[in-house]
Amino acid sequence: MILGGFIAAIIAALVILVNFFGSLNMFSDMASMGILPWIDRFFANINSKKIVFMLAVVVFVVGVVYYLIGRNRAKKKGEKVPFVPAALTKYFRDTRGEFKKVVWPTFPAVVRNTGVTLVVCALLGAAVCLVDFGLSALIDLLLKIGG
Repeated sequence: MILGGFIAAIIAALVILVNFFGSLNMFSDMASMGILPWIDRFFANINSKKIVFMLAVVVFVVGVVYYLIGRNRAKKKGEKVPFVPAALTKYFRDTRGEFKKVVWPTFPAVVRNTGVTLVVCALLGAAVCLVDFGLSALIDLLLKIGG
């Protein structure tokens, strides 16, 4: 419950911020006209961007409520509850540990692999063009015979 609420609140907050900064001129009008006329204008014409914004606000509120309820239940049980859920910190700690195990290729290996990839793409592109040309010629021939 704590983890789900925390993740929902964080994702919804990110969606709200992206939507907010994408519509900054609409939100900056609020300073000049006041909150109540701005709310009337905001809801006057509903579009998909506003619906996403309102849904993200609802998900954020629900996520925060679930997070707080989960923290409260855990504290009542006598558990120590960190601000960020332990499962999430463990996930990021494990991910960082796995990244330390990654063996990165050297620059010459990257150049060689890139060259091989480009050559294979060119050969496959040429093969597709040849097959397309052959099938087009075959269809033209069949149409001339049949027509």
